[in-house]
Amino acid sequence: MKSMMLTALFSVIATPVMANSFQAQTDLNYGWVDIGNVDLNAWQAQQRFFLAPVSTAGAVPLAEAAFMQRQSSLAATFTRLTVDAAGQDLHNNAWSIGGEYMDRSHNYYAALDLEFVNNSKEYEATTKLGYFVQKDWLVTADIYHIKDESGRTALEYGASTKKLLDLNTGDFIAITGGFRNQDDSTLTAYHVGADYYFGKNLSVGVGYHWVSAGVFQTDNDGFEVRSNWYVLPNLALNASVGRVFLDDVNLDETAYQIGASYRF
Repeated sequence: MKSMMLTALFSVIATPVMANSFQAQTDLNYGWVDIGNVDLNAWQAQQRFFLAPVSTAGAVPLAEAAFMQRQSSLAATFTRLTVDAAGQDLHNNAWSIGGEYMDRSHNYYAALDLEFVNNSKEYEATTKLGYFVQKDWLVTADIYHIKDESGRTALEYGASTKKLLDLNTGDFIAITGGFRNQDDSTLTAYHVGADYYFGKNLSVGVGYHWVSAGVFQTDNDGFEVRSNWYVLPNLALNASVGRVFLDDVNLDETAYQIGASYRF
C-alpha cells in the first residue's frame, strides 16, 4: 500500500513536468526600490488561463510558446504595494483583469486590461488592437482611458510592436518597442527592449524607457537588465536589475525584481 501511494504521489508531481502542453500559468513577483528616504516594495500575483492548450514542443522558446501559437487567454492580477516613509508603513492594493484574443486562422489581435486601485477613484483601461504583419511580428495601436484621484478622465494614445527573430541556430531574439503620449503635458513615454534566447529555456535581455518632448531627448529615463530561466519545462525563475533616473527631482536609484512562473 505504501509503495502504491508513493507511486501515485510521484505521478501527480511528475505529470506537469513531463507534459508537452499547458493551459494555465501562475506568476509571483516581488520588487523593491528606495527613492530618497522612501522604500517601495511590491508583491504581485497573476493567474492566466489559456482558452486552448499551449504546446511546448518544437524549437520555439518556452516563454514565447503562447505568442507564436496565438493562443487567446484571460488573466487576473493582484498587486500589494508597501510604502515605508519616515518609519511609517502605508499599504495599498491594486487589481487588474483582462485578456488577449488572437488565433492562427487570421492575423488580427485584440487585448483589454482594466486596472483598479483600492480606496481610490483611479483606474486605467487599456485597449490594444493589432495585426500580425508576419507570423512572428505583431503591431498594435493602443488606447488608454484613465481616471485620476480627483475624478478627472482622459484618453492617451500610443503604439507598440513585438518581433521574434529566428536566428536559425536554435537561438532567438525578441524585440519590443512602443510609445505613449501623456495627456496632461507635451511629453511622450517611449520604451524599447531586446531579449536573447539561448535555445528554449534561457533568455537574457535589456530594456530602456524614457520620457521626452522629442524622441531623441530625455527628461526622465531608466534601463534594466533581465533574465528568465525555465529550470523545468513548467517552472521558470526570473530576475531584473534596473536604474531609474528622475531628472526633475534629481534622483538616481536602483530597482530590483525577482519572480517565478509555474505552468500546468
